[in-house]
Amino acid sequence: MSNVLVLGVGPLPVDPAERLHAPGIRVWHLATVINKHHHSVVVGTIKFGDFQDNPDAVSLPKQESAGEGLTVCRFQYHSQRTPEALATLHERCQFDCVVATTDIMNDLAARIPVRLPLWLDYLGDPFAERQLQAATYDNDASLLDLWKLMLQALLHGDRFSVASTPQKYALLAQLALAGRLNQFTAGEDLISVIPNSSRVMKGLHIHRRSLVKGYLIPAESFLVLWAGGYNTWMDPETLFYGLEQAIRENPSIYFVSVGGEIPGHDNLTFKKFRALCDASEFHSHFLFLGWVPPDEVPHYYLQADAAINVDLPCYEAELGTRTRLVDWLEYEVPIVTTALCEPAKLLAEKKLIETFDPASPTGLARALLNVCEDHNQAKERARRAKAFFDSLFEEDMVFAPLLSWVERPTFASDRRIAVPWLKAARANTPLFPDSEISRRHLEWLEKVEPQVRAGVRKVRARSAWHRLLNRFRRR
Repeated sequence: MSNVLVLGVGPLPVDPAERLHAPGIRVWHLATVINKHHHSVVVGTIKFGDFQDNPDAVSLPKQESAGEGLTVCRFQYHSQRTPEALATLHERCQFDCVVATTDIMNDLAARIPVRLPLWLDYLGDPFAERQLQAATYDNDASLLDLWKLMLQALLHGDRFSVASTPQKYALLAQLALAGRLNQFTAGEDLISVIPNSSRVMKGLHIHRRSLVKGYLIPAESFLVLWAGGYNTWMDPETLFYGLEQAIRENPSIYFVSVGGEIPGHDNLTFKKFRALCDASEFHSHFLFLGWVPPDEVPHYYLQADAAINVDLPCYEAELGTRTRLVDWLEYEVPIVTTALCEPAKLLAEKKLIETFDPASPTGLARALLNVCEDHNQAKERARRAKAFFDSLFEEDMVFAPLLSWVERPTFASDRRIAVPWLKAARANTPLFPDSEISRRHLEWLEKVEPQVRAGVRKVRARSAWHRLLNRFRRR
């Protein structure tokens, strides 16, 4: 059996946290599945939003037991110290391989100064995600840092996993651009699709039961639930105007929000939606409960008559996934959603969920009213949707490629050359692709990094002027 270091961004579902995010659910799912198959696992995490160099970062935090053969080690992020701390942890634990997820942790894994096979997971496409964040804040500066993060991982990963089939082809193109589709990797399956399929919410004990119907809204209400963050990919205008139309036609509809803005990532989208609701003639039909502890969230699922998800028409939605859909399926909640991500498309093809076109408030209103008018049928479809999901995303089948690799971790066929800038540092230096394109990328990265840093500072200094100019152009 293997000794595996699993890296990701917390909080984890077992942490006493105020909220859970998709990255924490993903890394815990990877770690527990690997551990369940009798491998020893150390989970290394940083906090969500803790993506700037922390001067107080310690060389090696203590390990906390999380079960037999499973421990957790919580790091404070530092771009230079953390890879060294992970190397020190390796000296203590002697890992056979590393499994990492998220762009920031994949970058750190790629820069651990020891020779270890790397499996790098991306739950959604980072470039598409950062594109939306740039649009939300009207500033492209962060895209420069992302390219640097992604390039290190693309050059050093041995195997990769993604959330969907469309994302597999996006990552394939990124690997090609990095020079990883070369003579050595021809015929090698570098990328596996591991759909988001964690049932972690089902395992949470309901700590406190917060009743909504008959207490916060009328007992006979039709409760439409939003659960989770208001991220850059969601469409606040379509959500509001669609709900308003539906409420006007059927006043029994009440919208209940469990979640809110996402500190450190997106604090604008929720504020925009909340402002529209507060100014509405139907403002009393919009109830905002804020973020609630994770172990209380399932009780809201049990009370919901429908749950709603609204995506912008964007690449992020097509390439990525929606963790909340998985949770709603587990609790057999009728789903009303845009059908852009792969799981939603699969459910829509089977007519197991109610869908509507992106950027269509009228379509959203009609979908909601359809569920209201025949709720018994909607509940029956939700039961069939869960059964379909359980058969399609059976855990051992979904994780088979990762589990097979963890059993016998190997380097990609082109990772054959010692990384030049670490060659003199130690004998166990990481391996680099035997690819002319990859070498050119590394040379470019070493040369351009100081220029990129200076460029980011200049771009940020000019960002206020750019925002003003863009607003003028749009008029």
